[in-house]
Amino acid sequence: MIQNSPLASSRAVTLVVAAAALTFLLGGCEKEDEANKYVPPPPPEVIVANPVQREVVQYATYSGIIEGSETVDLRARVQGFLEKINFQPGQRVSAGDVLFEIDKRQYIANVDQAKAQVQAEEAALVGAENDARLARELADQRAGPEIDAVIKAARRDVVKADLARAQATLAEAMLNLEYCTIRAPINGRVTRNFVDAGNLVGRGEPTLLAQIVQASPAYVSIDASEADVLAVRRNRIQEGAGQEAEPGQVSPGNWRPSELGLTDEKEFPYKGRVDYVDPKLDAQTGTLRVRTRYENQDETLVPGLYARVRFAMSTRDAILVPDAALLSDQQGRYAMVVNEKDEVEPRRVTIGPLDGTMRVVEEGLTPQDRVIVLGVLKARPGSKVSPKMQQLQSTAQAPAAGR
Repeated sequence: MIQNSPLASSRAVTLVVAAAALTFLLGGCEKEDEANKYVPPPPPEVIVANPVQREVVQYATYSGIIEGSETVDLRARVQGFLEKINFQPGQRVSAGDVLFEIDKRQYIANVDQAKAQVQAEEAALVGAENDARLARELADQRAGPEIDAVIKAARRDVVKADLARAQATLAEAMLNLEYCTIRAPINGRVTRNFVDAGNLVGRGEPTLLAQIVQASPAYVSIDASEADVLAVRRNRIQEGAGQEAEPGQVSPGNWRPSELGLTDEKEFPYKGRVDYVDPKLDAQTGTLRVRTRYENQDETLVPGLYARVRFAMSTRDAILVPDAALLSDQQGRYAMVVNEKDEVEPRRVTIGPLDGTMRVVEEGLTPQDRVIVLGVLKARPGSKVSPKMQQLQSTAQAPAAGR
């Protein structure tokens, strides 16, 4: 019987240990490879919404400059030194308020002189009338020559004409004296004074002293296009207004409403109406001048401000999406739509006017489409996304797209 040597036993143990270690190492590598295997990320989450379908109002929008209802230049109508200024620049004034005073002393003297001349001519007329009457009586009684009666009658008429001239001179002198006091002809706000007290005014030409502007009501004139003018007239005829309504009216006595917005306002908060339409179209520009009126009781509409004016033209059913959800490139506007496979599709659209923050889409979308309104940057054409549905409010502001 052969005995195993210690060396052989040791080698056997070593082989067993080596095999176990190799098995362990190979198993660990397999687990590490499994852990490092690439796993694609989940589809990005985007917010989608169905387009809103509702009635929208189609507007014609124009721009113009706000005007005061009245603007009056205050001028010196007589020559003299400006004596007093009785207002503060920008102050509200009423018709009849005394605003400027010119030195009156010379004009008072002129009135006194004219009055004296009138009195002298009145006395001369009394004497001339008595002489003419007496000469006529003598001529009728053949106690005096006829020629004397004729001469004295003519003298009476000359004195009467001199009296009329003196009275006209007195009226002119009194009018010039009245011009020394410059009053506000209308209600409104007065500008700063353009001439300081102590200066000579009215020499050679009427000196502009200040202006009064009445801003309530306020007006904005716009130039309506020929196409809009024709559309409005056809609509008015279709609605039965016919020839009974004046230009600018939707029906007899009912003026077409208008809305106004300032440069820092997105909406049109000021309500007004048309109050004048030119009777003639400008053939060179193809436009018709239309004036709109706004009561402006709080004087927010300052004359000279730039304004946007719009008129409601018609109403119709339309599909709307948030304007921020529509992207653009060189070919135009498009929307990102999620199909039934949750894949992103770019959809070309034809857009219409803005309605608040919503944009009318004429072609390219249906009410059933899922349009991405948030997370557009995460969406790539052809890629999968995880859509989360959101209901759009037709009157609320839509969420801005993440672009």
